[in-house]
Amino acid sequence: EALKGDVADLQGGTTGEGIHLGAMAGTLDLVQRGLTGLETRAGALWLDPVPLPELSSYGFSVRYQGHWGVRFRLEHGRLEIAVPAAGPLPIDVRLPDREVRLQPGDTCRLVLPD
Repeated sequence: EALKGDVADLQGGTTGEGIHLGAMAGTLDLVQRGLTGLETRAGALWLDPVPLPELSSYGFSVRYQGHWGVRFRLEHGRLEIAVPAAGPLPIDVRLPDREVRLQPGDTCRLVLPD
């Protein structure tokens, strides 16, 4: 709902001018980090996903350590992480209960704890 005003341009022209860009970026950041617990620290991507009954699935991509488009998809208690094949180095991903190292081109599917 917070993004609907910009996506649908409800104000009649202000979206194209970038008037709401800060609010839109803040909302996306809140959703991305709030739902996934996404942080970068100690040379790894840290995740602590929070399932929401109202949101059966969601996904997004991030740029991380020279990798363009590291993809995350959460759906029905599962997390899928895909690292582009063109990336330079492996990526370490840490969750509260495990750590995985993904090489360029790898896709990992994890079952999340209840």
